[in-house]
Amino acid sequence: MNRLLFYCVIALISNHGVPSAQVKSAEEIVDTLKHRPLTRGLRGLRVEDTPRPSIDLTINFEFNSAKLSSDSQSQLSELGKALNSSELSPYRIKVTGHTDGVGSDAYNLDLSKRRASAVVNFLSSQLSVSASRLASAGMGKRALKLPEDPENGENRRVEITQVGRL
Repeated sequence: MNRLLFYCVIALISNHGVPSAQVKSAEEIVDTLKHRPLTRGLRGLRVEDTPRPSIDLTINFEFNSAKLSSDSQSQLSELGKALNSSELSPYRIKVTGHTDGVGSDAYNLDLSKRRASAVVNFLSSQLSVSASRLASAGMGKRALKLPEDPENGENRRVEITQVGRL
């Protein structure tokens, strides 16, 4: 087997189809999540709330597991810095886990909840983010980032949402 092809196959197997993502810095996270005044928009004749600020982060887990992989440390460290910053410390944060479209609805919902909980536990126990500010939820495969490609690794993500002041 060609050596280059061999290394490409090994890389794909070890990431389980997860695209390598650039780590978002604490500054990028703060800029995305910091408070934006709530406004209402008119769409036709309906009044709609603007969505809360949120950011998708690629947090890798061991395959078919809620155990954080070691390569997630740098992204979680940046997230912890952002959440502990003076700009974000007055806000509550929701961590929502998402899966890809492979597997049953029930299994993916449970897995996404466990993964979101793992991130919350890591933030509070390892990075000193106050647990009282954090909530977790799972969406399973109900809110795919790429619905036209349900098996794409980009669907497996953790969404961080600023949900209001303490």
